[in-house]
Amino acid sequence: MKDFNETEITKDEVVNNSVKKDKNKSNHFTFNMILSLVAFVGIGCIAISLLLTLVFENNSSLSNSFSAVGQVIAYILCIILAFSWVRAHKKSITWIVLYVIFVVTIVVLFILTINI
Repeated sequence: MKDFNETEITKDEVVNNSVKKDKNKSNHFTFNMILSLVAFVGIGCIAISLLLTLVFENNSSLSNSFSAVGQVIAYILCIILAFSWVRAHKKSITWIVLYVIFVVTIVVLFILTINI
């Protein structure tokens, strides 16, 4: 019976310590948390765009606007994540040159083909 009581006290202490740690984490925003939030907004825009396209049968400028915003967010997230990968592999200039070519191509072609 004595072992059972000691175990319960230990569990309570562990729970109290984990609650304190969780409170400290909630006030701190990280780069990954911000990227995740932006990705969530982008997915929401794409979902709304697809829903509006279905409802209005491809005749909605509002749907095109949500689609463009979702695409821009997706492209920006990919560009940011690719940059962090290129920065980690900066031993070779080839990766940096390819990254710049890809990003410029995406930006120029997206601006030329935007239909808002």
